[in-house]
Amino acid sequence: MDENGICDWLADATPGATLIYYRGHLGHDRMPSTKVLPEVLRRQVVDVATRIQQAAEAERVFLLQRRNGDDDFSYLAIKAAGHPRSSITRGGRR
Repeated sequence: MDENGICDWLADATPGATLIYYRGHLGHDRMPSTKVLPEVLRRQVVDVATRIQQAAEAERVFLLQRRNGDDDFSYLAIKAAGHPRSSITRGGRR
């Protein structure tokens, strides 16, 4: 899923809906020095992680992770109920 897909999901998901936005080791995989992913894909992962973090800070989602194995995690966003603290747009600004 790319950043636009995240924005669409945030707009359309009902409270309680769950999205697995990444599977792997997010902290490791998004670092340029690890060279785990091709640069275009790594940049996409960084953009998705940033957008999800912004949504969590705005109280639009709750973030969880599930350990699947060694260095293998599923990163989940659960859509929150109620009104967010601030709105997030595709441009990253209110």
